[in-house]
Amino acid sequence: MQYGMNIPYPDVKVEKKDIEVAKEILNAYAGRISEDTAIHNYVFQMMMQDNEELKKILEGISIVEMRHLEILGKLIYALGLTPLFASVVDNRTKWFSGEYVNYEKNWCQTLKDNIFQEQMAIKNYESIILKTNDENVKHILKRIILDERVHIEIFTKLLEQLK
Repeated sequence: MQYGMNIPYPDVKVEKKDIEVAKEILNAYAGRISEDTAIHNYVFQMMMQDNEELKKILEGISIVEMRHLEILGKLIYALGLTPLFASVVDNRTKWFSGEYVNYEKNWCQTLKDNIFQEQMAIKNYESIILKTNDENVKHILKRIILDERVHIEIFTKLLEQLK
């Protein structure tokens, strides 16, 4: 099973430093709806799962999310900020928190929540794409969106199997 698109990620480079875009990406990196939160969610779900096949799927998706985290961290740095495990809310640093993790144990609800979180991540990336003129940043975020869509497909199929 593929857990992301089988195409390479663009090189991490930017046309120029842009702190405002870096702040937006920081939120997608380690905010409430972020790559860091997704990783924590899927690792928690993996630990709560008895089914080995489902554990493998969650592990595969979390590894893709880790790659996204690395790419976004490098992008944030290239844009001029330190990739802290934090977000920027009202121009203030808000540190990543375990309260962002979804501790739901009902598998059906968990899948619905995962789909929603992936959809929101895509909306956040699309919003950032509209806020930047840097084609390199746009290209990177569009590539990450492709993986997030694969995750939605996987979680949707798993949810349909429960019905």
